[in-house]
Amino acid sequence: MSSQSSFTGRKRRKRTSWTVRTSDAIAAKVIAVGGIGTIVAVSLVFVSLFFVVAPLFYPARVEPGESRPRPWGDAGVVHFEIDEYQTMAWAIYSDGSLHVFQLADGAAVATEEVTDGVAIGCVSTSQTGPDVGLGLADGTVRFGTIKFAASFHEAEEMPPELQDLPSDQSAVWDGGVVQRTSQGQFRLQRIEYELHDAIEVASSPLQRLDHVAPETGGLGGQQYTFTCVAADGTARFGKVTSTENQFTGEVGLTAELRDLPQVPQDGEGPFRVLVTGRGDNVYLVWPAGRLVRYDTRVLDALAVVEEVDLTAEHGGRLTVCDFVLGRETIVCGDTEGHLQAWFRTPVPDGPADGFRLTRVHELAAAESAVQSYSASRRSRLVGIGYADGQIRVYQVTANQLLVKHQAADGLPIEHILIAPKDDGLLAISRESVWRAGFDPLHPEATLASLFQPVWYEGYDRPQHIWQSSYATSAPEPKFGMRNLVFGTLKATFYTMLFAAPLALLAAIYTSEFMQPRVRTVVKPTLEMMASLPSVVLGFLAALVFAPVVERHVAAVLATCLGVPLTYLLGAHLWQLLPQKRVLRWSRFRLVFLAIPLLVGIPASFALGGPLVERWFFAGDTAKWLDGQIGSGVGGWLLLWIPLSAIAAVCLVTLFVNPWLRERADRWSREQFAVLSLVKFILTTALTFGLALGVSWILDRLGWDPRGTYLDTYEQRNALVVGYVMGFAVIPIIYTIADDALSTVPNHLRSASLGCGATPWQTAVRVVVPTAMSGLFSALMIGLGRAVGETMIVLMAGGNTPVADWNMFNGFRTLSANIAVELPEAVKDSTHFRTLFLAALTLFILTFFVNTVAEIIRLRFRRKAYQL
Repeated sequence: MSSQSSFTGRKRRKRTSWTVRTSDAIAAKVIAVGGIGTIVAVSLVFVSLFFVVAPLFYPARVEPGESRPRPWGDAGVVHFEIDEYQTMAWAIYSDGSLHVFQLADGAAVATEEVTDGVAIGCVSTSQTGPDVGLGLADGTVRFGTIKFAASFHEAEEMPPELQDLPSDQSAVWDGGVVQRTSQGQFRLQRIEYELHDAIEVASSPLQRLDHVAPETGGLGGQQYTFTCVAADGTARFGKVTSTENQFTGEVGLTAELRDLPQVPQDGEGPFRVLVTGRGDNVYLVWPAGRLVRYDTRVLDALAVVEEVDLTAEHGGRLTVCDFVLGRETIVCGDTEGHLQAWFRTPVPDGPADGFRLTRVHELAAAESAVQSYSASRRSRLVGIGYADGQIRVYQVTANQLLVKHQAADGLPIEHILIAPKDDGLLAISRESVWRAGFDPLHPEATLASLFQPVWYEGYDRPQHIWQSSYATSAPEPKFGMRNLVFGTLKATFYTMLFAAPLALLAAIYTSEFMQPRVRTVVKPTLEMMASLPSVVLGFLAALVFAPVVERHVAAVLATCLGVPLTYLLGAHLWQLLPQKRVLRWSRFRLVFLAIPLLVGIPASFALGGPLVERWFFAGDTAKWLDGQIGSGVGGWLLLWIPLSAIAAVCLVTLFVNPWLRERADRWSREQFAVLSLVKFILTTALTFGLALGVSWILDRLGWDPRGTYLDTYEQRNALVVGYVMGFAVIPIIYTIADDALSTVPNHLRSASLGCGATPWQTAVRVVVPTAMSGLFSALMIGLGRAVGETMIVLMAGGNTPVADWNMFNGFRTLSANIAVELPEAVKDSTHFRTLFLAALTLFILTFFVNTVAEIIRLRFRRKAYQL
């Protein structure tokens, strides 16, 4: 066909102007670029979120290590520590000497005699500070501190041979180890120690010791709690309190000691004694696996509360047993290579103190015996050395193996240490010291720990918990995201439950029944509601609506039921009017529609509220929700009234209406109106009767809804959020739905009315099905608005990250969690990346819902084309 011909084949008389053609081409290009740009922008959002989140699941990194000869001979090292910069270390020997050496090459820095020549039998250290306890061969214990003290010097203060010291090297100088910092200064570290007077606790050498030190370190106005075992089998528990002389500054110690009762004898003494973080429990552990737990909360009432066999599951003999950070969880390793984590869990019918020691985590086992153990000072990492020279690092809470390394010499790992900043590993065998850089990255975050229940300390079972910040590093970070996803869905459900019916019915009314002149005023007014800032709505919800609803819960519930019934009753009464008056007053239908609103709300609130509270909530809704008074019938009614209404309407539609149509073909309009009113009254009575009957039966069977979707009332809850956020969503759904209904061709309406259908039948059976794709799009856009809402749920939702079906309880959504915690999250930390994972989860959730919605919308659209 010629370019000058039209689609009929005839030659065109006029040509399209070049300006029109140019405009069309430009518009097509702009639309194409805009569409592609939108797709690219959304894709870039996903990619940027993904690249921030991906490191959460990267494996831990261990740099190539180096081995050096052991810097000491065969003399026994009782304990050693390294500084946070990994430049120097100190070691306590069994002969009572303190040795300081440079970590890089083992060069000696200083040697001190700290116990006046008395041999050391055992050492106890603090997990978070410099406090130490020394158990001596003369039966005494000495407490004090051994710490790394840093000072900074300028280059001109240093000797000439050290002024050009590279920043990646260190040197021995002035009784310490010096290293150049990244700012050009020189950091000099020395060892400072202070030991207080010896306290006599036994008549024979001390063999086992553990203590809980004050958080601030030192003894000035503080208290130690400790336990020890002597060579003669004596086990003692004590508290050491310090008093400081205000004039001389001298610190005096006062000790209170008690014997641990009923110490069981197995032919060998305990190889480990442990004191929990609060000093309320003491564990004595034997190599055969026997653990005896003492309740030490009352000094004069020490008692055995529990005995546990730690090796009952796998057999073998224990080789290590020590605390993880926080001094609550103990990790036990045996000669078979098994590792288990235990902590106390609350049990109502357990031992006298209400707790039972429970095996919670089973860490990945090795092929050889566990030889040595080290706990991180800042996280739940533990380092394990094995008899075959293998080195492993675990994250206990996440039950994850991070590092698995085989030492070159294959000798047993006598000591293992995780650097104070979790950035290095140190392993000591009989002949060498192996040292390597280490980066655990984000061991707390795994797919299992993020989206599955995790058994945390202090809980009786695995749970989903979000608690990302604490006052100290000792508690376990909890990043369970299920509660946040649940809170998002809960807020969305109650919002759509309130907003969707109102918005859709309002759109149907204004599009199909309202006079055009009134519609031009009503529609812009409703659309202006979308301009209300969400922070204003959240402020009103939290400070105005929430207190009112709290004081009048029963009245609000009665209003939710009373207003729709009042509207329906008003509609049936309108039908009773003579036809002439209906035609004459039709232009004032909006005024008559306001009458049920003006009557129903005050009547339901003022009269229905007290009646509902007295009949169904025993006169006090708050106490009823707490389960203190009344039966569960009122709670079941809240669920069964809507379900019974659906059942009653279906029953009337399927059986009653067909029967009436066969017999009412000659009835007058007035007779139909009376019949409709009677049918409405009977259907309402059937609804309430059915709901009350089912509720009474369920209550008699002992099923109480309190504790499920109804529970203790909190002022900021899902009900308040549903109401207020509904007002933010209604304008969006209404506008799109009204536009979709308005686009339905008028010839379909005319054809339906010409066939004898009423306007309501035309709207329900012709207009709505034709516009269904647009209505569904309106709902999905409203759903997306509800899912992503932040300020309203933040201010009115209670901000409590719990997964609770209770409609009167608070929650926290993904978006609110990001808004609250992201400003304070440390960049690139586990917390920071987990918040971005929350954003990615929200993105994927919204994308999935919109994809499904688009598929359904296209299906509705294909059906509409058939009309």
